[in-house]
Amino acid sequence: MGLFSEKNLPALSRQMNEKPEENKALDLSALDFGPSWARQGESKPRKKYADSGERDGRRSEGNMGKRREGGRPQRGERDDRKPFRGRDGGELRRPQRPQRPQPVEATAAVAADIMPIEEGIDNLSKEIIAAGRTYSVFELARMILASRDRYKVIFRKEETGPELLQSKLDGAVFLTKAECLTYFRTAECLKELYTAEEVEVEAPKGSFQSIAKCGFSGALFGPSNYHAYNQNIIDLHQAEFSNMALDRYKSRVVTESGEEAVNAWLETMKKKTQYRLVSDTEIIFEDEKAMLAHFEAKLFEDTFRATHRADVDSQILGKLLSPGLLTLLKETIADQRRYPGKLAPFLCRQLSGRHLAVFKWQGKLHCGPSRPHAIGVDVQLAERPAIMLAWILGNPGGGIDALWKTVLPEEVTDEVKKAWFHDLHWMINEGFVILVSDGHIFSSDHSSAPAKKAATPKKKKKAAEPVSKKTPEKDGKSE
Repeated sequence: MGLFSEKNLPALSRQMNEKPEENKALDLSALDFGPSWARQGESKPRKKYADSGERDGRRSEGNMGKRREGGRPQRGERDDRKPFRGRDGGELRRPQRPQRPQPVEATAAVAADIMPIEEGIDNLSKEIIAAGRTYSVFELARMILASRDRYKVIFRKEETGPELLQSKLDGAVFLTKAECLTYFRTAECLKELYTAEEVEVEAPKGSFQSIAKCGFSGALFGPSNYHAYNQNIIDLHQAEFSNMALDRYKSRVVTESGEEAVNAWLETMKKKTQYRLVSDTEIIFEDEKAMLAHFEAKLFEDTFRATHRADVDSQILGKLLSPGLLTLLKETIADQRRYPGKLAPFLCRQLSGRHLAVFKWQGKLHCGPSRPHAIGVDVQLAERPAIMLAWILGNPGGGIDALWKTVLPEEVTDEVKKAWFHDLHWMINEGFVILVSDGHIFSSDHSSAPAKKAATPKKKKKAAEPVSKKTPEKDGKSE
């Protein structure tokens, strides 16, 4: 019936109610993973030393801390050895490992909440009413968090937080105008406003000996004496590698020499991309820089809206979010999967709005068709409900299968079975009995949490009595 099918609910219940003793772990006690000389039955006789001093003398007090000439120093000692030198006399150093890029921290003063989608809650409510079972709210929350297509994420600006800029075309969310412009350069929504066209132009003229290119993507920057060389590096860095420091990115630029590399670059320079405005095809921009300048001045406010709240799909692509917001989204989902304390209140409100009962059952929040209600003294039950209620009262927490096996007559028609099922469903909807998601059934009297055993007061220890001095013994007996 949609995202939350009925067959998913019992499966999750069986997993959560599985007893620890049922998880049969492999017994690895018989396996020996040690070395061959340490295995039982394979021990070899130790080496016998002719003189015990030959072995013990190596670690004697006089030899501790010493090392061979030119050897490695002991821990804590100063290394006064001469550095290794190459053939040219230069000192050889161990190459330093490149530093890993630090992860972007989550944006401060911006909150993220998880909200179940309305369609999924509608289907979930129908399943609960049809099955007549009561579920733990936290169990339902974990089931929703199990798949990202069942919820969305809401970013909220706090009092001191930055304003959110959300695209009206594809829902992308950023924090600054610079991030919006960088994203718009390669966004699919650019095609809705501008049309890119390739035109032939004259290749640059000059004496070029080598060509620089990006060490990551292989994009050509041109010769170092080309007038747009530095700007090409900056533009590509901002577009695709902005999470890396510019100096470090420049260090990865490689150079290729030769006529073949120069000719390959010249061929790429014989074509350039110009942009035409979709709303007015007579307006043409010579390059990307001119197009972005027009977009920032004329169309930015029509494309991005400033807001204090932005709703996004939980499966949104990372490039559609500011790096800090992407980190916040990942951390929020991970935290809620560990403990859905923030999702549970949202879920309770959504289920209550669909005429489901949210109540505490044995000290925990549950959701079901009806709240527990005690049967009034003046209520006279029919024969079938009375038989089932008597069995439930006599077997609290018994299984639904055991109930039918005991009270349902043998070899009855489907019409009679339907009548029994209908009577049980009526008692569930009235709150007289509670059918839990794992198949155990209770009367409404068990709605309260089981009472904890009162702690027995500890007995006070008697003060130690002072030891009396013994009297001198006489004839082997004390007085």
